[in-house]
Amino acid sequence: MPAKRKRVSDDVLTRVSDAIKVLSVDQNAPRTKRQIEILSGLGHDAVARAFRQDATEPDNPYRLNEKFNHLIGALGSGRRSPAGEEKHQDKQKIAELKQQVSELNRQLDRYAMTLFAYYLEDNPRTETNGAVSIRRHRRQRS
Repeated sequence: MPAKRKRVSDDVLTRVSDAIKVLSVDQNAPRTKRQIEILSGLGHDAVARAFRQDATEPDNPYRLNEKFNHLIGALGSGRRSPAGEEKHQDKQKIAELKQQVSELNRQLDRYAMTLFAYYLEDNPRTETNGAVSIRRHRRQRS
């Protein structure tokens, strides 16, 4: 006969539910069950049992799993805080923009080489060593 799972009290379920509410308001807190443990002052086993009990009892008024999934749903699997997620998105955007700048610089280099090739074609070199002469224009004094 399997061992009967230990039930948690309504006080534990209330404390976990209140901790989820605090997480929903705090923009800098990580969206993890560990953070719920810290905010509720409960141990890992009590919080885990509360979530498991909530999942097995469909008529439970606390709906811990539903609230927690709603809380982390927009953040994806990273479970960062909203501020942390915004910072992560900013870093990704910066990396994309750096990549775009690199591509534009390579394109600019190709254009510059093409223009230089046209310049060399239009202005034949007078020196035989293959170096391009740089002409200095003297300012005319008036």
